[in-house]
Amino acid sequence: MAKSTLMFWAIFGLAVILPKVVLVVTVAVLTMQTVLILVRLGARVSAGSSPKTQGRDVCPVFSVHVAIHNEPPILVNATLHALFRQEFPSDRVEIIVIDNNSTNPALWSPVERECSLLGDRFRFLHREGVIGAKAGALNIALDHTRPDATHIVTIDADYVVQPDFLADAERALRRTGADYVQFPQAYRRTDSIAQGVDIELEEYFRSEARMADDAEAVLLTGTLCVISKAALLCVGGWSGRTTTEDAELGVRLCKGGFTGRYIPKVVGNGLLPLTLTDLLKQRYRWTSGNLRTLVLYLPNLLWHSGALRTRQVVAIIAQLGAWLNFGLVPAAALLATALFNPAFTVLMTVAAVSILLALGDIISRLMTRSIKETESLALGVAAITSRLALAPAAARATADACFSSTQKFIVTRKFASSHNCHSHVPLDHMVLFALALSALWNVRELSLTIQLGVGALTLPLPAAWWVTEQLTRYRSVAFHTPDAKEISA
Repeated sequence: MAKSTLMFWAIFGLAVILPKVVLVVTVAVLTMQTVLILVRLGARVSAGSSPKTQGRDVCPVFSVHVAIHNEPPILVNATLHALFRQEFPSDRVEIIVIDNNSTNPALWSPVERECSLLGDRFRFLHREGVIGAKAGALNIALDHTRPDATHIVTIDADYVVQPDFLADAERALRRTGADYVQFPQAYRRTDSIAQGVDIELEEYFRSEARMADDAEAVLLTGTLCVISKAALLCVGGWSGRTTTEDAELGVRLCKGGFTGRYIPKVVGNGLLPLTLTDLLKQRYRWTSGNLRTLVLYLPNLLWHSGALRTRQVVAIIAQLGAWLNFGLVPAAALLATALFNPAFTVLMTVAAVSILLALGDIISRLMTRSIKETESLALGVAAITSRLALAPAAARATADACFSSTQKFIVTRKFASSHNCHSHVPLDHMVLFALALSALWNVRELSLTIQLGVGALTLPLPAAWWVTEQLTRYRSVAFHTPDAKEISA
């Protein structure tokens, strides 16, 4: 049983028999939640000044690394063809495909053949027994990089980049003078379907990444990042200590005195997770991995920041805290007290305030961004709905990462077959809905704050149903259009 499950039911039980103890814990959680929100607000307030780095004259030689594991070969080959079509001098680029721990030759052999057909610039490596998941695979690719390469480029298996991607990367390096640059993640075929899911995912780049760019403390987000090879080697390469090896590397690069910039131009598009289950697993990995990274480096960032400026430390913490959700403890405390000890209104009030603060934070972040960028209230509501559907997974991940130093890397599935894409609404959502619905009757005569707090806990289930329907429609468009052969298996 997951530690987060044990924690939920432990808090639930203690709230009935020892409510004062749970009150202390809930106040502590509310305090951490408030501090994180203030850190994010502080990061935004300090943003806006011009970065200090100046442009430099560089002539980069790119080594593009594509790490794959049990990926649909047609999808990977579409990614490779997009790299083949780059409008960039062929003598200054190589592409290394590293397949790690895929035991079925039917998945990696077609990719190996495609690399041989695409020419000498493409190299394919297959390794089994790789330790460190994606980080381990990327270190293998790093070891096989051509000696004169100046920059490492990472591309996810499902990302089809635009023909001018590498040219854009060169221009970005020259203009900013940065040691590494990060382009935004973006998703194809979301113009009319699953826009709420898309905008919810995009919010990180339009908020945290832009804010961090001003501080020159951008953390990496995996795909579409371009890193100085010298800087990467200087900080020790990739690490599998957390499940977000990209963000962890970004922290080490910042601490090492290297500058990172965010380039707000879409240069490639990938696939959305195909089911709610996959989306929840992705959010769990992002949340838990970033929190583990924060736990690992927070003492050092606060007391031994070295060359880092205060605003850079704030920017790093804000990015790592972007997905955190502290709702597990207050949710358990509020529901247990409402159902079995409704006379202890102090605990219910504190827990409800914590839940409503989290809800208000979600609404303000996504609605403000959606209205500002898209001028659409409906898209803002859709993005909020998507974030609510993911809230239980983020809360679980936050709790688990606090009490576990070991993490398992989970690859987001990209197969479109019906038996792989059947998605159920998780038990977490249904249990939360049932408990909250039952508790609403008990708190009908209590304060509005308590009623709203309990009511907010009913929202993830209908939100999950909506996201499931959106992703079902998304799959039908992504895999049943005339050019679907480029992205389907």
